Amino acid sequence: MTTANDLITRAMKALKALGSTEVPTAAEANDGLVAFNAMLDSWSLDDLNSYAVEEQSFPLVIGQASYTIGPGGNINTTRPQDIVQAYIRDTNNNNFLMRLLPRDKWNQIGNRGPTRTSQIPNTMFYDPQNPLGVINIFPTPLIAYTCFFDNVLNQVTFASLTTVLAMPVGYERAYVYNLAVEISSMFGFDIPPVGPGQKNLVQLAEESLAAVKSNNIKDVISNYDPSIVSHSYATYNIYSDNYGRGN
Repeated sequence: MTTANDLITRAMKALKALGSTEVPTAAEANDGLVAFNAMLDSWSLDDLNSYAVEEQSFPLVIGQASYTIGPGGNINTTRPQDIVQAYIRDTNNNNFLMRLLPRDKWNQIGNRGPTRTSQIPNTMFYDPQNPLGVINIFPTPLIAYTCFFDNVLNQVTFASLTTVLAMPVGYERAYVYNLAVEISSMFGFDIPPVGPGQKNLVQLAEESLAAVKSNNIKDVISNYDPSIVSHSYATYNIYSDNYGRGN
């Protein structure tokens, strides 16, 4: 099983900071762990670094229109960077999709007060404040149905040097080479030169992370308002040379 310490050791060897049989000192390993977790924390800002979308849920509270989310919040879980989809589920397991609004569209709702109520709220605005984000629901719920939401999974940091790697295929290589580049300045090492036709650490780091991102790309299917794309009359078809579907 590969641990955080194993990854740090391999990164230091790739950087030529260690010989093939050497191991990092306790101080070097701990510094490497700090750098590793800082790198993973920054990776969470790019959705393509994440391999999964996580679905979570919370019970709506009658008369409550906003909910803090994060450790110790109304929704006691990891604070999401963003929410990509949400829906309400009633007691008969019927799902009702919600609109996710950006701040400018949310601010255009003139009256978001508690008197604007609904059994099935249909709108959500997520405000990613720190340390607690805020999920805003509109209209104010009248029934304690369940709200489900999807967020891109944040990068998982390593709690200690003995924490075991638990990531999909491709991440281990990306971790090693990108960590090597990350810690190069920390330990005062230049990127090692390579011979003709060989890839240096920066190129290997970019290549391995690009492979992870390429694998994580999800198909994007556009949704259009039927009133925009539907027509009450036939349009001209250049292939059949008539106003109809043709062949």
